[in-house]
Amino acid sequence: MYKENYCIQRIKELMTKNGFTSYQLAKKSGVSLSTLLSMFQKNTEPQIKTLEKICSACDISVAQFFERDSKELTKDQEEILSIFNSLSPKHKEMARSYLRFLEENE
Repeated sequence: MYKENYCIQRIKELMTKNGFTSYQLAKKSGVSLSTLLSMFQKNTEPQIKTLEKICSACDISVAQFFERDSKELTKDQEEILSIFNSLSPKHKEMARSYLRFLEENE
């Protein structure tokens, strides 16, 4: 049995966190379903443009894709980011709206 490369593992992890099926990720990212399935089946690295689209669909930067543990975040920031990353896309947008509201009314 082969070992999945880091990018494939990370994409699958992001799919799980965001509640995406392959079809949903393809639809949201603009990457064709056949491209995604081919990457998964053949265990191939995505092209950078493909990775950028996947990251955008998952609301993260390419840097965040590769950097799992940021040493620059405080404990409070880590907790908030961890909670945020576990939310559905709809709830993420609600959280962003609430934070903007708090910031405007500070």
